Amino acid sequence: MQWSMDIRQIRAAIFDQAFIGRTQVSCSMGRVVGIRQRKGQLLAMVYGWGRWYPVEDVLIVAASSPRGNGAG
Repeated sequence: MQWSMDIRQIRAAIFDQAFIGRTQVSCSMGRVVGIRQRKGQLLAMVYGWGRWYPVEDVLIVAASSPRGNGAG
């Protein structure tokens, strides 16, 4: 779990959230499904809301990889 303002890291986490499912990306308003930067300000698209909202930072929660899953 970490707070981030790095747009590349947030975009990678959103990709992981959408296609792999082991990461959760959120802000104070809810789950983040898109991120962009305009005039130096971070803008987030929140799930279910129809517009971009300015945010200070985004919370990224990555699930730990399972150990001893029996593969191999």
